[in-house]
Amino acid sequence: MLLIFFGRAVQFILALAMMRVVTTFLSPSEMGRMALFVSATAFFALFLVNPVGMFINRRLHSWEAQGLVRRYLDYYWAYLLAVAVLASAVLTVMNSLGSIGFQADAAWLWLLVGGSLLLNTANQTVIPSLNLLGFRGWFIGLTLATLASGFLAAVALIFHFEPRAEYWLLGLLAGQAVFAGVGGKVFFARLSEPQVPGSAKSRSAHVGVLFEFAWPVSIAVGMNWVQSQSYRFFMEDSLGLAALGLFVAGYGISAGLIAGFESVLTTYFQPQFYKRVSSGDREEQAQAWRSYASAILPALALLIGFIIAMAPELTCVLLGADYQSSAQYVMWGALAEAGRVIAGVYGMAAHARMKTRLLLVPNLIGASMSVVLLVWLTPKLGASGVGIALSLSGLAMILVLHFTIRTEVALSLPYPRLLFGAAMGGLLAGGAMLIRFVSVSHDRVVESIFALGVVGLFFTALQYFLLQAVLSKRDVM
Repeated sequence: MLLIFFGRAVQFILALAMMRVVTTFLSPSEMGRMALFVSATAFFALFLVNPVGMFINRRLHSWEAQGLVRRYLDYYWAYLLAVAVLASAVLTVMNSLGSIGFQADAAWLWLLVGGSLLLNTANQTVIPSLNLLGFRGWFIGLTLATLASGFLAAVALIFHFEPRAEYWLLGLLAGQAVFAGVGGKVFFARLSEPQVPGSAKSRSAHVGVLFEFAWPVSIAVGMNWVQSQSYRFFMEDSLGLAALGLFVAGYGISAGLIAGFESVLTTYFQPQFYKRVSSGDREEQAQAWRSYASAILPALALLIGFIIAMAPELTCVLLGADYQSSAQYVMWGALAEAGRVIAGVYGMAAHARMKTRLLLVPNLIGASMSVVLLVWLTPKLGASGVGIALSLSGLAMILVLHFTIRTEVALSLPYPRLLFGAAMGGLLAGGAMLIRFVSVSHDRVVESIFALGVVGLFFTALQYFLLQAVLSKRDVM
């Protein structure tokens, strides 16, 4: 566990440094353009790639025991290439028609979108698979190497050429490409020897199982994209690229912090979860979910309190001078991203039962509500209306998920621990206000760093207290 925390801590620091650098050298308009590139790529990644990747995670231990990982991943690489070509072609047509404001040549779309779908996905398949199979040292080292090399390449490109979204994304892609190759070599060298290929009938049956698992996930995550990322295209059209860039920067603070938190805990707990649910025993699957939820949800409640409490200080330290007004959007990012994480926790119960159809209705409701609220609130409230729409639609999806999933899994949420996490988050907010009141520094940056240090120490101690019961395998219900 210490190795995971160390690796994720370094990764987290690198991600924060990247945020500071990119908002220092890229204008809000360029940040808006980059958001469009990322969201367009994410649509195809979520809708067509993510469900297959989840299926691979669910089956990896079984395939490894049978010596079949290489064969099935060969099919996967061919599928990724087809998706990359399809996505690049579709977005090129839409760009030429002016449907999306990329303001980029077709060559950049093919390179950045197609390259990301192929190379970044390969990177994010082989390296996390090392963790699932127990090679955590390799997983952490290759993950950090990917991030650090991409960061350095991105900085070099924007200095050598110009500070544009394309060069920043190209640098990140270069790091992903290099260590997709290195990670693949390490991963395949550690697999079991392949066995005799199965019959055509068994391959056909496996495709059927994949389709049955993946199509509901595909629709669900496609709806999730509509709920959580389509706002970027709506904002670009109605409020402009600069407004989008400012909103994305503030939202990105929360998203980055929550993603770092999520990656630490899921790196440790997801392999245990998938191993426990692979037995097929219904009670064991329910117990696995309860343990997973008890680890993630209370810690998340505390983190949300910390982010909202320290929004002004986080913005001061992490974003460039042109983005200081983004502090008003940090809270909406925290609430919306919390909804995403909680929905993911509930979704793991559906994956355990191999009944991913349960995710369809909740995600459809969340997506529909998001679109309706965006259309209604954005003209009235501007970017703040976008934040409210994302937060309320996330809450609606969670409520529907809870009552849907409980029909298949005996849900037992850790209510006392959840209340404790939320209460401690409120305590951190009070502490932040007190520090601001008594501060005597006239340097905004120094004052922000001091406040973050003090409140951060209390946050860390409280987070450890919440997690120690899970890590020591005591009763956490």
